[in-house]
Amino acid sequence: MKMLIDKIKLRLLLEKKRDYIRHPVDGIDILIAAIVYVVSLMCSDFKSVFGIDEKIIETLAWVFAVVILIYGLYRMVKSFCHRYNHELLYQDIENLDEVLHKFSVIGIKDYYNEFANRFLLYYDDAWKCWFFFSFHTSEVQNEENMIQRLSHKLKINPKYIKVQYISDRIQPKFSEKDKINKVYQHSLYQGIIAQFPENMKQDEFEIDGIRYRWWTIEEMEAEPRIMEVNSDVVSYVKEKIR
Repeated sequence: MKMLIDKIKLRLLLEKKRDYIRHPVDGIDILIAAIVYVVSLMCSDFKSVFGIDEKIIETLAWVFAVVILIYGLYRMVKSFCHRYNHELLYQDIENLDEVLHKFSVIGIKDYYNEFANRFLLYYDDAWKCWFFFSFHTSEVQNEENMIQRLSHKLKINPKYIKVQYISDRIQPKFSEKDKINKVYQHSLYQGIIAQFPENMKQDEFEIDGIRYRWWTIEEMEAEPRIMEVNSDVVSYVKEKIR
């Protein structure tokens, strides 16, 4: 099961719990053992063993002590240089985010009709398909960003455009373009236009060389190319926007 976590709330939680996120000092046990060993060497009298001269045994013992001391110091310095804290934990959690493609999808209905039941789609020449409006989700001022972009595309004063958040959904999907599975976070909005220009009241029209057309959900579901490329978004809009 996938979960959406608010990044601001996560950071606040980690700030509160920062004193509980501890990193043990690695190597201190080795260093203590080495110090005890050195003290014992200083208090020892070396004697010949198996014919080996006591000076050789003493030298080997001190070499071993120095090696342990150096290794303990190395482990402890490395531990201090790579301390783990709440900031590093936040980065690790953030790197687990599999939502690589975040889009805001906008469903605009033909509210100039008494019984609005159609959505405005645009035609993408590269994909050879009709799509709902969708923009990369912005981390800041996402709604204002969408309003400005809709205003630019449809040539409508932004004061007559409103977007209303509906819901979020995470969907794995096979990308035909890249031939791999991707994970998408679709934020669904309902677009409301207060005043429709006369040209937009036609069943199909063109602005700046881009074709637009009003579609019912049933018409989309009957169009093979739409269902091949974008059936997940069609079903999402069908479920959430009445």
